[in-house]
This record gives sequence, structure tokens and C-alpha cells, in this order.
Amino acid sequence: MRRPLRDAAALILAGLAACDDAPPGGDPGAAAAVTVRDSAGVEIVENHAPERPEGRFWTIDTVPEIVVGGAGADEDVAQLIWEVVGIARLEDGGIAVLSQGNNALYLFEPSGELSRTIGRRGEGPGEFTRAQRLQYLVPDTLIVWDYWFAPASHFDTGGRLIGERSFDIAGMMERVTGFDAESRFLPLADGSMVVVARGDPPPEEPRPGSLARLQADHYVRVADPDSAHSLGWWEGMEEWYPPERWDFGGYPTLFLDTYLAAGGDPPSIYLADGETDEIRQFGLDGALARIIRRTVAPAPVTEEAHRAWREFASDQAQLMAGDAPPGSTWAAFFGGIPRRETHPPIAGLFVDTEGYLWVREWSPEAAGRIPDQWSVFGPDGRWLGVVRALPDYFMCRWWWIPCWVDRDLLLTVRIDDDLVERVEGYRIRRDGG
Repeated sequence: MRRPLRDAAALILAGLAACDDAPPGGDPGAAAAVTVRDSAGVEIVENHAPERPEGRFWTIDTVPEIVVGGAGADEDVAQLIWEVVGIARLEDGGIAVLSQGNNALYLFEPSGELSRTIGRRGEGPGEFTRAQRLQYLVPDTLIVWDYWFAPASHFDTGGRLIGERSFDIAGMMERVTGFDAESRFLPLADGSMVVVARGDPPPEEPRPGSLARLQADHYVRVADPDSAHSLGWWEGMEEWYPPERWDFGGYPTLFLDTYLAAGGDPPSIYLADGETDEIRQFGLDGALARIIRRTVAPAPVTEEAHRAWREFASDQAQLMAGDAPPGSTWAAFFGGIPRRETHPPIAGLFVDTEGYLWVREWSPEAAGRIPDQWSVFGPDGRWLGVVRALPDYFMCRWWWIPCWVDRDLLLTVRIDDDLVERVEGYRIRRDGG
């Protein structure tokens, strides 16, 4: 698999000079929490421990302060938000929710009351074929990105259509190899975007009974067809290829993937492959500016966590494929996967409105299949602390389950056992930070 950036990092680290910093308020004679090295303009930040210990960092309330939608007294509002693909908290405290299921953008008051509905299904101005992504530009612009890179609709926070932006799809497909109208993308505040261009599939199927990350993808920041900045090739999702052949080929393990996030001032783009405790921080010109690492041991996979993952994987496989492969059961199918002794160090990335980088991960005590904590890094790459007691559905996958984090509030989408969706807001307490 192609890993040019990782190979380059090994060369960068050779012969670097270091400067160590003690944790704020700590013992000057104690071991440094971080080591910072620099070479040829690329900063290497190696974190050995969080600057603030547990109990002295941020916390998040366990009871939501804001609830939008869900099964409640107002059944009409409950039906409004389904297949949520974007959320944002506005300057006045209101909540914007983009529903792909209804092809509409909903604006709610801070109280949770619906105040305005924007857009509908269609191909006219302010209408959506298949609403795909919501972008909020502070203080007063909401952008809805439609399917297949149809014109992006710009609204003010009062619901008025203030403009549209079209894209030269043909030109981008011609100049960015592997890019097409269905490529995943992350819009950036300056009007550019990071697109994921598909690499060539491997020439041969992986060996039966093995785990593999097959197709590498090319991450590219583009402002227009004539401006493309490569962020390198990154491996795809890990898949399990069982000993017996079945129609679905590989099955995602939900453990390893490549993660993307962007934000901050000046804006940065972050990428991690999930397999190593390392994050690459790029400028908008595609230049590698910083490598963020931790030197801590990975969290072990407990028996409870392993059992929970197998049960979840079996349930999901039954939903996707129905019957198990001939002559097998789903329990036997997943029982053949080699047991993971440690969790991957990174399971997601997110940049909040303050420019802090949140890294999704498992704690050493994790008993479920879902990562149960987030480490927070400053804009300079330093490990500030660990946030626990988060909702177990706080995913923040840039292409899958949206979320929003600002200074005071965390917004996330919750789907209950009856598949009813609601957006919940949890208060962030920074007293210990």
C-alpha cells in the first residue's frame, strides 16, 4: 500500500533537535508532557501525556439541554428530521438541521420550536435533488450542497436564497484522476473543498480468511479545476474476507479507516489512517505543516468490547445480506476474524469552532464496541486533555453522521431503537480547562 507521507516522515525525524515543555502548573522536574521537533518547516509534536489530568479538564453534561425532534408531544416535528446529514448552531443559539429524507433545511429556535422550513425536492432555485451536506459560514450564511455537485444553494439565516454556486464537474473529472460526481468531499470555509479521488482497485482479491485495507484513495484540495493540491494517498476501510466465498466480497470491520477533518484559523486540514497514533496537519496549499503524535500505549480490547462488536457485526450483516453464507452462521462467520488485542489509536477526527482538534478513541476501560472518549488537541498540536462521559452515539464522521461542537455546546444526532431521529445538544463545561 502506498504511504509516501509516512515514509517521508521517517526521514524528517532523523537528526532533529528537541525542546521539551513541562505541563502547566506541574512539577518542573517531572517528565515533559510534549516534545517538539522541527525540520525543514515541518513541526513534529510528540505528546507523552495530556497537559491536564482527568478531573481538571473539560466535561460534558450527560443530560441534553436541547432536544429537536424525536417522539414527543409534537408528532409533526418528530417526522421532520429523518436522514439528518447536517447540523449547526447559529449565532443566535438556534439550530439548523438538514434532512436528506425530506430534502429540506429546518431552522429551530433555541427552545426547540420549529421556526422556518427552507427548500424542497426539485431542480429549481433553492430546491434540492438530494440534499447532501450543510455548511454554516458564521455569522449568517447557510450552504446546502446537493447531490452530484449540483449548484450549491446559499441562504441567509432568515431563509432567503441569496445565491447559488455551480461547479465545473467535467473540468474536475478531467484534471483530478479518479474524481467523479459521486466522490466524497468536505467543503472548506474559503470556498474550496477536499475531494476523495478513487484509486485503482487491487489486481487480485485478498487471501481468503484475511483482513485487508485494499483500495487507496487520493485526497486532494481543489478550489477550481485548474487548482489541485495533493494531500497524499490514504488507505481505505479495513475489511474481512472470510474463508468461504460470499456475494458481498469483504465485510467492513468498523475498526480501521482514514479520517478527515478541517477547520481552525488559519485553516488546516487533518488526516489520519487510524492505524497509527499519528495525525498529519496540512495547509490549504497541500503542504505538510505538522505531524502530531502520541507515545502512549494503545487501549486493550476487553472481552466485553470484543463480544459487543461481534454481536453488532452479526446484526448488521443480517440487515445487509439476510442469510449467512451457505453452510455457516453469522456467529461462525465473525468468529473466524482474528481477535484484536488492542484498539486502533484513532477512530475519528473533528475540529470544533474554536479550532480544537477532537480525536475519537477507546479508553482502556471501554466495554462496548463504540469509542467512549475524545482526546482534545490545541491548534498547536499539543494534547490538552481527555473528555469522557459522552453520548455513545457522538460519531462525528464527516461523511456519515454529522455533529457540531462550539465553545459551549455539543450537537449530535441520536437514532433510537424505533429509528426515530432527534438532535440533542449537551452543555460543555470548561471549568477544569
